[in-house]
Amino acid sequence: MTGAGTTDGLFGDGSASRAFATFALPAILTGLLMISTYLIDGILIGQFIGSGGLASFNLVFPLFGLLAAIGIVISTGGSALIGKYLGENKINDANRVFNLSLVLAVGFSVVLSAVTLLFDEEIARLLGATDLLFDATREYFTVLAMFFPLFIVGICLQFFIRNEGDSTYPTKATLVSVGINIPMTYVFLGVWDMGLGAAALGSGISLLASTALLTVYFVGRKSIMYYARPSLDFTTIKKILYNGSSEGLSEFSAAVVVLFFNLILIRHLGEIGIAAFAIISLTSLVLIMINVGLSMALQPIVSYNLGAGKIRRARDTLRFSIKLAVIIGGVFYSLVFVFGAHFIGLFSAGDAELTSIASDAVRVYGLAYIFMGINYLASGYLTALQRPRASLVVSLSYNLIFVVIGLIILPPVLGATGIWWAVPLANIAAVFVSFYFVRVKQKVK
Repeated sequence: MTGAGTTDGLFGDGSASRAFATFALPAILTGLLMISTYLIDGILIGQFIGSGGLASFNLVFPLFGLLAAIGIVISTGGSALIGKYLGENKINDANRVFNLSLVLAVGFSVVLSAVTLLFDEEIARLLGATDLLFDATREYFTVLAMFFPLFIVGICLQFFIRNEGDSTYPTKATLVSVGINIPMTYVFLGVWDMGLGAAALGSGISLLASTALLTVYFVGRKSIMYYARPSLDFTTIKKILYNGSSEGLSEFSAAVVVLFFNLILIRHLGEIGIAAFAIISLTSLVLIMINVGLSMALQPIVSYNLGAGKIRRARDTLRFSIKLAVIIGGVFYSLVFVFGAHFIGLFSAGDAELTSIASDAVRVYGLAYIFMGINYLASGYLTALQRPRASLVVSLSYNLIFVVIGLIILPPVLGATGIWWAVPLANIAAVFVSFYFVRVKQKVK
């Protein structure tokens, strides 16, 4: 009862923009801290291993996407239900969803780890690894596979802690992980001259610390939810997976698109094209995580106000978040356009050809940054309203359908430049889809 009152004060009262900002800033910081390990890994791999290491690093991105997709399906689907139950003051129902979601997270991640280790050679070829990149690519993802459960459970726990109204604890846990990963990876690569597998090992060890901290949040403290024996309620499982399907498929479709990009780049530009795309992906990841943070802040507020019957407040929060996302995207693109070559130089280790290709490409690709946040937030908003099919259509439009159409049509006409135009044009087209579904799907069920 006390917890519900606390969340009502945070989510249901006062200025919508202030409530959103209160949760957005820590969520963004957490996201940026999370990807800082990937950014630093990319920089260290580029500096100490070279463009071949960067290319192998990028080839594994689709597998990361699958991993993130599973975590996001469970965490967003469970979070939407938990937020609604907390808004209705149904604490027992919220706790039931919490424990069942964690069981799903552990089960799916263990299966994915086993499959990855059993079929490592086939997966490396499927990811597009050439003979030159095969061994390093396989080494990297097989080491990571041992830590998949920590990754997925950690995503879920971060979402559920925010459902309780604590926006700073996940940030602190992530900060510990980053503090372990960065120096460890530097020692492995820069001092001991080890390979890509060592970079993966550093990431995995850092996950041990952060996931442990997230786990103890619900032990021996005054949290609303707590660990208990889960009941296998297949109706609830269906709701969790269904409500989170749009966000998860969004991540998975993004992984498919990266795979598609890699295969086309191999044909047009070779391994150096994949290395350039790795740098662009890492650069873009900064803004993507800002938008993910905005969406993570939006969803519990909208879910709670849906349960409390305050749909107008949910709409006000969406409007504010979209304005903020467009401003951030515009500023980020301006910085990339002017200073992109300097940032890219951190990864390219003096490789003039790689720096030139990536710098020219990001000025085109980066136009997507202005529109990307609108689509992320529209999808998250529809998920929080428990409109997963509409959210799925929005997600697939900017993450898969329009991008694939662009990759099929543009390269034969424009050559390699057409590859980089596919993402910005897809995001612009998807904005119209987002506005349509947000306008017609806002009625509460």
